[in-house]
Amino acid sequence: MATQEPILSVRNLKTYFKSGFGKNKLVVKAVDGVSFDIYKGEVFGLVGESGCGKTTTGRTIIKLYTPTDGEVYFKGRRINAGIDSIKNAIKDAKTDTKNKINELNSELNEKLAEADESEKEKLKTTYADQIKELEDIRDKKIDKLKIEMVKRKKDGAPESKDKTNAALMKKMQMIFQDPIASLNPRMTVKEIIAEGLRISGEKKEKTIIKKVEEVLETVGLLPEHANRYPHEFSGGQRQRIGVARALVISPEFIIADEPISALDVSIQAQVINLLNDLRDELGLTILFIAHDLSVVQYFSDRIAVMYFGKLVELAPTDELFKNPLHPYTRSLLSAVPVPDPNFEKKRQRIKYNPSMHEYRTDPPELHEIKKGHYILANTKELEQYKKEMK
Repeated sequence: MATQEPILSVRNLKTYFKSGFGKNKLVVKAVDGVSFDIYKGEVFGLVGESGCGKTTTGRTIIKLYTPTDGEVYFKGRRINAGIDSIKNAIKDAKTDTKNKINELNSELNEKLAEADESEKEKLKTTYADQIKELEDIRDKKIDKLKIEMVKRKKDGAPESKDKTNAALMKKMQMIFQDPIASLNPRMTVKEIIAEGLRISGEKKEKTIIKKVEEVLETVGLLPEHANRYPHEFSGGQRQRIGVARALVISPEFIIADEPISALDVSIQAQVINLLNDLRDELGLTILFIAHDLSVVQYFSDRIAVMYFGKLVELAPTDELFKNPLHPYTRSLLSAVPVPDPNFEKKRQRIKYNPSMHEYRTDPPELHEIKKGHYILANTKELEQYKKEMK
C-alpha cells in the first residue's frame, strides 16, 4: 500500500533540446515545467501521446538526460537539478542593477545642472555611495546564486562524486521500452544482469551467480537461461530479463518506460502481472510510463496526463476516469478501445484542439480543484471546471 511519504519529488522540471546554429537554432521544449510527487509503495502512471515528453521525463529523473531547469528529489535528497533559472536570475540581477545605476546617474546629472559649485561634490559623493551600495548588493546576490549553481551542477552530474547521492541512485532503476535494443546482443543473460552488481562493487563470483539465479527465478525464468544470449528468447522473455536487470541490486523505485508497448497482448498481461506481484512482494514504487490507458487504469494508483511537455491533469485513477476535466484527457479517454463491436460502431471520439485555450494574456497554472485532483488551467477555465465539478 502507498503511504503519504513522497519517495520522489519533481519540481518545475524542464528539459530542452537545441539544434542548429544562430538564427536557425531550434529549441524543443520536451519537458516544460513539470511538478509532481510519487509516494512510497504506489504505481504512478504517466500517460500521453507519443512525443509528449513522457520518456524524457523518466530519463531526466534517472539522470540519463541533464535537465535545463528544475529539481528532482529522491528520498528527500536532491539528485538532479538544472541551472537555467540560476543563469536567468544572475542576468536579471545585473540588468536590474544597471538600470537603477543609469537612473541614479540621470538624476545626478539633473541635480548637478541646477546645483551650486559648493553642492556638486556632496551630490557626487552621495550618489557614488548609493551606486556602490547597489553594486555590493548585486555582487552578494550573484555570489549566492553562483554557489547554488555549483551545487546544482554537482547534483546533476551523471556520475556524482557524492557517496550519499551515488548510493541513492542505486536504489533507482529503469526498465527500458525496447526489450531488443536495450540488451547487449554480445553478452549472455548472466553478464547483462550481473553488470549492475559489478558496477556496485560486488566482486565475489559465487555471490554474483547466486543473485543472478535468484532474480531470474523471481521474474519467471530458469537459472539455466543465464548462459544464453538475448536473441534466443521471445519478446516477453527479453522484457523479463530487463526487469531482472533492474531488480538485481534491490531498488526501491523503478521507472518502467512503456515496458509492454513492444509486446503482443498476451505477453503484455504477463509482464503487467509480474510487475504487480513484484510491487506487492518487494514493496516497490513504480513510475509507469505508457499510452495504453486501459492498462494504466488497471495498474496505477494515480495518473498524470501529459501533453506537449506539460502536465494537464493529475488525479487518483478512479477519479480521473469518472471525472475527466481537461479536454485533452477527455480526448484520450474517448479513444480507449472497448472489446464490443456494437459500442465501437457508435463510439464518438472527442477531438482536442489546443487553440481553444487563450493563454496569451492569462497563462495557465496547475491548480488543485479537488483533493488530489489537479488541473492545468487559467483563471477563467478554473471557474468553468469548478462549475462542472458541482
